Amino acid sequence: SREDLVKNGEDPDDLGGYFIINGTEKTIIKIEDLAANKLLVSKNKLGISTYSGNIFSERGSYKIPHTFEKLKDGMFYITFTRVKRIPIIAIIKALGMLKDEEIMKTIDLPDSSDIFVNLYEFVDLKTEDDALDFVAKKIGITQTKEIRVERTRDILNKYLLPHLGIEPEDRRLKVLNLAKYLQYFVRVSNGELPTDDKDHYMNKKIKMSGDLV
Repeated sequence: SREDLVKNGEDPDDLGGYFIINGTEKTIIKIEDLAANKLLVSKNKLGISTYSGNIFSERGSYKIPHTFEKLKDGMFYITFTRVKRIPIIAIIKALGMLKDEEIMKTIDLPDSSDIFVNLYEFVDLKTEDDALDFVAKKIGITQTKEIRVERTRDILNKYLLPHLGIEPEDRRLKVLNLAKYLQYFVRVSNGELPTDDKDHYMNKKIKMSGDLV
C-alpha cells in the first residue's frame, strides 16, 4: 500500500521497473531479434551463391545457425556447426530416407529438374551407413568407418535442427522439415516466391525480460 511504501522510505508515486546496482539505476529493455526456427531466404549481392537461406534452430540454450545454399555446380548445400557445405541430399539419406522416389515426393516440386541433378550425384549412396560415412569424410572425421558413422550420427542427432528434437526417433521429422525447407528455398530462388524481409516484424521476435534474465 502507499502507506507501507512511505513507512519504508519509498516514493509511492515511483513507477518502479528498475533496480539499483552500486547506486546506479538499471532497467531491463526488450531486445529485437530474428525469429528462431524459421527459414528466411534472401538474395546475396556478393559471395559464391546467389541466394541463401538462414534458420536459427533454437532449443533451450542451444541456438545453432543453419545456412542453405545453391552453388554454381547446381548442388544444394547446408552448413551448421562444424558441418560446412554438405550436400543436402547426402544429409537426407544419412537421416534414413534412401529411396530417390520418396525424396522427390517429399520435396514435392512441380519442376523437379534441380532435385534430379542432386539425386543423380548421390545415386551411389545406397545405405544409411554409406551416406553417414560420406558426410563424415566431408567434415574431416578420420577414424575407422564404425567410429566415423557413429560420430556423424551423433552430430546429426544433436546439432541438426535441434528444435525438432535430439533423439534418434526425431530423424524422420528432421527429414520432412529439410525437404520442406529445400522446397521453399528452390521456389524462392526460382522467382516463384518473394524473398523474406528480415526487417518485417513477422520475421522477428521480441525478447522480453524473462528470456533475457
